[in-house]
Amino acid sequence: MSFLTPLYLVGIIAVGLPILLHLVRHQPKNVFFFSSLRFLEHKPPQTNRKNKIEHWLLLMLRAIAVMLLVTAFARPFFKNTDLELASSDTKHQTILLIDTSSSMQRGTLWKQALQTADEIIKQADENQIAIYTFDSRLTTVKPLKETKQDTPQQTQQNDRERLTKLTPGWNATNLGLALTEIAARLQQQAISDPSGTLLQNSTIELITDFQAGAKIDSLTEFSWPAELQVRLHQLKEKQTSNAGLQLLALNEQGQATVRIVNAADSQQEQFQVAYQTALSESEQPQKIYVPTGQSRVIHMPAMDEQQQATRIVLTGDKHDFDNSLYLQPREQANITIVHYGTPAAGSTESPDYYAKRAFPTTPQRKIEFLTVGPDSPQVLLAVAKIHLMIVSRELAAEETNLVKNYLEQGGVVLFSLNQQQTNDTFQLLISHSQNNLTSEADVNGYALLTNIKFEHPLFQMFQAPEYSDFTKLKFWNYRRLSLPEDVPHQVLARFDHESPAIVNVPLGQGKLIVTTFGWTPQESQFALSTKFVPMMNAILALNANMIDTPSQFIVGETVKLPESLKAAKVSVPKASSIQLAAGQQNFEQTVQPGLYQITSEDKTTPAQKFVVNLDIEESKTAPLAIEKLEALGIKLLSHSKTTAANSTHADLKRQALIREMEQKQKIWRWLIIVALAMLGLETVLAKWIAGKTSATRKA
Repeated sequence: MSFLTPLYLVGIIAVGLPILLHLVRHQPKNVFFFSSLRFLEHKPPQTNRKNKIEHWLLLMLRAIAVMLLVTAFARPFFKNTDLELASSDTKHQTILLIDTSSSMQRGTLWKQALQTADEIIKQADENQIAIYTFDSRLTTVKPLKETKQDTPQQTQQNDRERLTKLTPGWNATNLGLALTEIAARLQQQAISDPSGTLLQNSTIELITDFQAGAKIDSLTEFSWPAELQVRLHQLKEKQTSNAGLQLLALNEQGQATVRIVNAADSQQEQFQVAYQTALSESEQPQKIYVPTGQSRVIHMPAMDEQQQATRIVLTGDKHDFDNSLYLQPREQANITIVHYGTPAAGSTESPDYYAKRAFPTTPQRKIEFLTVGPDSPQVLLAVAKIHLMIVSRELAAEETNLVKNYLEQGGVVLFSLNQQQTNDTFQLLISHSQNNLTSEADVNGYALLTNIKFEHPLFQMFQAPEYSDFTKLKFWNYRRLSLPEDVPHQVLARFDHESPAIVNVPLGQGKLIVTTFGWTPQESQFALSTKFVPMMNAILALNANMIDTPSQFIVGETVKLPESLKAAKVSVPKASSIQLAAGQQNFEQTVQPGLYQITSEDKTTPAQKFVVNLDIEESKTAPLAIEKLEALGIKLLSHSKTTAANSTHADLKRQALIREMEQKQKIWRWLIIVALAMLGLETVLAKWIAGKTSATRKA
């Protein structure tokens, strides 16, 4: 039991008063003179002056009543777990948040950061310390609420050893993300704090160069806790001149368009940029004038085809961490499409005429379109080199077997049930013996598409409301398709008569896309609509062997790998190769600038190269004004303010919690009631004893 006003317990001394009164004996009153005794010698009545207590029960009741009253004035209460948690959390908590972005590689900034962190650890004394680093993401070095088993000296030594293992990396700075994540974790931790003092007792020691490229926009969408304070240690570098490079475009001839950014506090305005190959130094530097705080865009000359440049280098500033720009021209992919149709050069009545035009050659891909007619020789290409098969005519038995083999090995086939198709070829492909799976539909005028599965890759590009209108796409005739239940399939779109229009039938490892209509103008408006080319290329993209990975990335970006790379390794600059797990779709170890190469164990899949460059925001190294953080609601703590002042608020909070707890329990009321009961019992008992004594005297 604890007391809200324990000084009142001094009143327990008053318990001696009833004992004293109990022992006091008064002279007899109401003296009556009796005539026959007036001549006797006067002798005062004897009183018992010994400290003898005659009525123990009365004394005990009076003492208990006094003690209960004194205890009631002291306002007793019982502690609970909430108060114990509040008492244990009154110790100050320090969160060390250190910037490890690439801009911290400048000059002596990292040395300053370690010295500042060491000083904070020393001043924190026995405060609990958590250590985090941040660049584009938050990294935990020593978490909050780590189990504490060492002495304070050992803990400090361990924290210093953790600091020695840290180095700045190549990622960009996302200060807003780091602060919001730390604040969110502290808020989550404070849920178990009934006193609400945990946030007040926590201080974030932020060590950073706080450069202009630090992203702090996410703080605008975050409600910063009013109790949480941040002490900013803004590091500064004497040599402030810095400029950086950003790649804007790189055409198929390897000619680059580059932006040069000069920092706002730079003292240099003249720079040089030049190509650099793996075997030689920079050649033919190009001079460029960039005013302080501005940027310029230049078109680099075409590179020498005999000696391909690997990067562009900038010179003229004081810091070279952001002066290299790696290059990797995107390689043109060779794609082969085989169309089993009826060749008809220049004839708009043939499906082949429109299918050829749906797959144009671009700088990113070279299309080889092969039309195989009924009288054409058999295709001799390896299945792995065919990216799409289109079937718009009846197939011979050998051709059907070839298409089935292609499907079983993971190929994609577009099968059109047009006027030239019969039910036989389709039945052979799905290996089903039931006849009459298809029949000619009776169309009254025209039919429209409905019940479209926009979540399927075939229709995903039409999900936006402005592109999802298919009411202008009309079909003059089509075939009714009745697939039995034992053939797994997915209807991607239906006609307004509920008959399937486009169906996906998985066969082996491949995909059979069936259209129950033709795309010539005699059958539908499909080939003449704006939906035709996107849908045909979406069907081509269903092939898992399609490699369409970009070749330029920023440090920290995730590289999406093609599904066909079931087992591959990635060569990383200045490090050993990384073996990818089976089925891994994302590569996230883009931790430093340079050239990367993906090599698959499947020899039919060519090696793929890509480069990783620095975020241009890191080149904006001019310091930001501290008021930027205050404007976003961050409560900044001055360097002169000590943690002792903060603990006063914690004590006040704890006192408020104790007062609230005593008010809820109100034990003093019960004590007064019991004390009054004791006094009432004492009165009754005293009256009874007095009456008994009087009767004895009378007797």
